[in-house]
Amino acid sequence: IVELDGDKVTRIIWKRIQEELILPYLQLDIKYFDLGLEHRDATDDRVTIVSEEAILKYNVGIKCATIAPDGASVKEFKLEQMW
Repeated sequence: IVELDGDKVTRIIWKRIQEELILPYLQLDIKYFDLGLEHRDATDDRVTIVSEEAILKYNVGIKCATIAPDGASVKEFKLEQMW
């Protein structure tokens, strides 16, 4: 399973869901990708492309909500550009 981690509260909620409802009952081979805004910016959004390729390879992915930055977010997170 390809896991696409998100931003802010979704990270916390998803981790709790995994720890309490999924991982105690299933053994999964998880391919993890951080799609948090800061990591997308640090990789020039390349992580998005690589994670999409992984979904095509493994045929399944779970994506948490991410921030779609606007002008205010670019300033707040000191981003290189608006993705």
